[in-house]
Amino acid sequence: MRVWDIHPGYLSRQSLLGQHVEIHAIFSVITGGKEGYAHHPETIRWRHNLHGLRLAHDLTVREMALRGYGHRSPLPDVDCAGGGILRWVDPPQLQFGLLQEKYDAAARTGRIPLPVRGSQFWAQYQYAVMSRGDGYYKEIQTNLRNKEDCPIGQEGELVARVLEITRSPLEQRMLCKILDHLWGYFKNLATVPEKEVYLEKREAEPAFLLPFFYKLACKYEILYLIHSTIFSDSD
Repeated sequence: MRVWDIHPGYLSRQSLLGQHVEIHAIFSVITGGKEGYAHHPETIRWRHNLHGLRLAHDLTVREMALRGYGHRSPLPDVDCAGGGILRWVDPPQLQFGLLQEKYDAAARTGRIPLPVRGSQFWAQYQYAVMSRGDGYYKEIQTNLRNKEDCPIGQEGELVARVLEITRSPLEQRMLCKILDHLWGYFKNLATVPEKEVYLEKREAEPAFLLPFFYKLACKYEILYLIHSTIFSDSD
């Protein structure tokens, strides 16, 4: 029974779909007052943070949709207002190593490669951080300029701060700015219909362009973008 604190883009197909099932199980135990797994560490840490568990569910579902998996099981409509302190079973920077060991043994991978160093982790998350506000992006960039690039297991402060930032809502002004930046990768490659989609949706429905751009990144084999967490960050 496990809900990973790192982005579900790092999870293999089996882990991603399994996490969705586990979230529903934990939610059911907590809201239904069930005894099974009631004292499991994973259940205990979400007991007073159902809002956070719902956020984890929604992010998992968006990653599932990005990879083409259907979803027909929304969480029950119960009060999840507020949110307690997020507690970890294992610190998130160490979860990368745990997942790496698990995947090495089973020859599995996720959509996004598990980062080896802090700089790789930041490259995967930087658009997601920027979408929450330019100040957040500048904060992380400034801190990175003044520190050594360490193995991911030693980057606890960086990982915790980035995960904290990305649990907050996207800022629409910054999202549009990022979309314009991302479009620069495609504007000389895209077909006329693809350009029309961009022009139509940029103002009317900007969040639509995130999964659309992911498809373009896959089509045109732009690995740097394929490995970004931003694409499943918004409905």
